[in-house]
Amino acid sequence: MRPVLTRPGIRRDAVRMLRAAAADTGFLLTAAERLPGFDRPALVVWASQDRVMPPEHGQRLARLLPQGRLTEVDDSYTLIPLDQPARLAQIIRDFGDELETGPSRHANQRS
Repeated sequence: MRPVLTRPGIRRDAVRMLRAAAADTGFLLTAAERLPGFDRPALVVWASQDRVMPPEHGQRLARLLPQGRLTEVDDSYTLIPLDQPARLAQIIRDFGDELETGPSRHANQRS
């Protein structure tokens, strides 16, 4: 997150993308409709105490993805990379390791 927050060029591009997505809800709806067609493993990491993006949204997103896997992070809110950077890195590392060694034994987990 640091580049998005501190580098003007990256921050400007991120803001542009978010504004464009907000202005064109059709874009977001089209993207959401295509999620069930994504045929690769997908990790959804969600903050369990988030009020802005409730856990139910993460659960729904993981269900939309045929190979979606939800991991909820305790003691975190919307910006997991800022609240729990080490935990997020470990979750991503574990997911990558599982992809290399075979299918996951856990469809959903909570951290």
